Amino acid sequence: METLTRDLRYAVRMLFKSPGFTLVALLTLALGIGANTSVFSLLNAALFRRVPAAQPDRLVWVAGTAADGRRFRDLSYPEYRAFREHTSVFAGLLAYAGNWLALGSGAEPARVYGLVVTANYFDLLGLRPAQGRGFLPDEDDPATAQPVVVISDRLWRRQFGRDPAIVGKSVTVNGRSFTVIGVGPEGFTGTELGAPVEMWVPMGVQPLAMPTQPRQLTEDGAWWLRVVGRLKPGVAVAQADAAVRTIAARRAREDPRLLEHAAAVVTPISGGLDPANRREALPILVLLMLVPGLVLLIACANVANLLLSRAAARRREVGVRLALGATRGRLVRQLLTESMVLSLVGGAAGVLLSFWITDLVMALARAPEELASAPVTDVRVLVFTLGLTVVTGMVFGLAPALGATRADLVPALKDETGTVSHANRRSRLTNAFVVAQVALSLVLLVVSGLFLRSLKKATDVDPGFDARHAAALSLDLGLQGYTAERAGLFYRQLAERAAAIPGVRSVSLASVAPLSGTMWGTEVELEGEPAATGREARARSAYFSAIWPQFFRTLDIPLLAGRDFGAADVRGAPPVVIVNETFARRSWPGQNPVGKRLKLWGDDEPFREVVGVARDSKYDELTEDPRPFLYVPERQMTTVPQAMTLLVRTAGDPASAVGPLRSLLHEMDADLPLFDVRTLERQILDRLDKERGASSLLGIFGALALVLASLGLYGVMAYAVAQRTREIGVRIALGAARRDVLGLFVREGLRLCLIGVAVGVVLAAGLTRIVARFLYGVTPTDLLTFIAVALLLTGVAALASYVPALRAARVDPMVALRAE
Repeated sequence: METLTRDLRYAVRMLFKSPGFTLVALLTLALGIGANTSVFSLLNAALFRRVPAAQPDRLVWVAGTAADGRRFRDLSYPEYRAFREHTSVFAGLLAYAGNWLALGSGAEPARVYGLVVTANYFDLLGLRPAQGRGFLPDEDDPATAQPVVVISDRLWRRQFGRDPAIVGKSVTVNGRSFTVIGVGPEGFTGTELGAPVEMWVPMGVQPLAMPTQPRQLTEDGAWWLRVVGRLKPGVAVAQADAAVRTIAARRAREDPRLLEHAAAVVTPISGGLDPANRREALPILVLLMLVPGLVLLIACANVANLLLSRAAARRREVGVRLALGATRGRLVRQLLTESMVLSLVGGAAGVLLSFWITDLVMALARAPEELASAPVTDVRVLVFTLGLTVVTGMVFGLAPALGATRADLVPALKDETGTVSHANRRSRLTNAFVVAQVALSLVLLVVSGLFLRSLKKATDVDPGFDARHAAALSLDLGLQGYTAERAGLFYRQLAERAAAIPGVRSVSLASVAPLSGTMWGTEVELEGEPAATGREARARSAYFSAIWPQFFRTLDIPLLAGRDFGAADVRGAPPVVIVNETFARRSWPGQNPVGKRLKLWGDDEPFREVVGVARDSKYDELTEDPRPFLYVPERQMTTVPQAMTLLVRTAGDPASAVGPLRSLLHEMDADLPLFDVRTLERQILDRLDKERGASSLLGIFGALALVLASLGLYGVMAYAVAQRTREIGVRIALGAARRDVLGLFVREGLRLCLIGVAVGVVLAAGLTRIVARFLYGVTPTDLLTFIAVALLLTGVAALASYVPALRAARVDPMVALRAE
């Protein structure tokens, strides 16, 4: 311990003795370690964080799967009850489902995210409301349940001004009066990543919370519940899994209709993602960690080069200590101690820097609030950073330490640091580090360039409609308890009054607005063809939107055949439908689709006549392939769509119409909250958030890699100039022109760069195939991207070599010769 203390004191003194070297090395390490810490904190939140509950290690997911076990799914309420009543491995099972709720109380109506939960939700998680109470067992039963609600601490503060008497008061939820019985635990917003939960209502009032889905508690095929179980003491996950599988198999035998989807599994809860989202996100998150990992390798190579340069200056010191009897192992340990001190300080700085990097990435990616607040620097993140710091110190410190202690005593004691033999021994290792830096930088820059090119291709896509001078405002009458008749009257009055607002040229409504992030699907039966089942039925399915008249005019989507919906297309009139090009081409190739008939939503529905064909648009993503899509008149719907979007086209800036439209809707229904209020141009940009986020992240790390690589090359060339000062003086004294000296070092820098580029191209050609599925309109070996990145690196390398070379060309030969 005493020896270690002496080594630490000596290491600190030596680092303070070279402040310039120490500052550059610390900054380099802080950037590399900070980038890794930042990304790992996001991965930790998604995959490893502890659930905010008592004894979270005893909590498990109970999820349904397909018969092959490959696809996770939610459970139906009858499934939940079967597992709850017929297993003895759980101390309890809770179930919940998320849904948007309309909160009409307060100064402004709000749309908040809530959960419909079983009465044991808070008790099973081991949580107690900060005020009031949780739910009682009889509040699970629709026959006895009263409309009560627990609000989150966050909602209590924001919407109700921290009213100390909130418990017992009535609030309007979905147009109904609910009594507030409690305020959730402080800071608790649910157990999963995603929209923060702000309200909880009991399972017994599910029909009020989900008025458009009133039969969820009885339908066995309605998979809508996430189920969490708490294992009894001494019960392992494998035991619970076996018990759940047994019950699922029994249910499948009793009802053959469930056979394809009756399997179930039990998995531990870890992180903020349910099993289905976890499986989907895992490859992306692992790939995300590789990017800062490459940056850290570049940083290690950079610091290793700095240490090699520093070791050359300390060569005489090492020689003296060897001559006095110090062993090589003792010196290696001392030099590694210096590396570890440097790495630990850099790691601490990296943790602080990671907060800034996370905020920068989230801001550039326009991440939603719930994702931006997810990364937390907890114990696991700190342990990861500490382990990363130790490994980093070993990686960049070992090679320089071994090289520095491999000294020949006589030259070292004479301090012959400028000899050719000494320079050659150092140069091979430093050159290898530079080549590695350039190669890794090229890989990162190529990946970044591919994503930027992909983003550019996506933004240039024609969405199939005119987004200019158009705005969208979404509303949900279904949550307010409107009947189909009341909703139809409301929509008609809204369209008429909105069209009268100055500057508004056209108005319509749609249950699915293009590129809104919402999609609804249906199976389709064509007249004259046998009903399809299984895979064939899924292949014949399509997406649809219930629309109001003037939809195609408002969005400027041309009709290629037939007619638009008219005033006569209402309930009681012959059912009609408009199909898009892709649906028409797939269903009736080479035929005129107008006049054909099809059936949607099942056997009880009548056949609808195709009255028009609309041009293809982009419906969910700008990068999607053409997909079949149908339009039905909203005025022929017998149920209220879950949400509708008001679409307006204006003569000027569409944002100027938003205020009057808000006022109009508030006048028509004071408790109706609006959401997703934006121009259609903004809506298109929002659908590229994932692509912009990936491009921003890779762009930041690519730029960081480029800076580190250029600094590494500059350091090597500066070191070479310092080591060959006498040689340069001799060359100039013998008649060499300064441009010859300049060219000598620039060519050396470019040679290293070109070797690194060659190695990097080979690596990138193989590694970029991993990201091929995330690219649009660009191949993973896009020649233009590879050439552009290679030229960029070569240009930076030329500049990084030119500055030290210029210093070499200005060497005074007499001064250089006297210096030796």
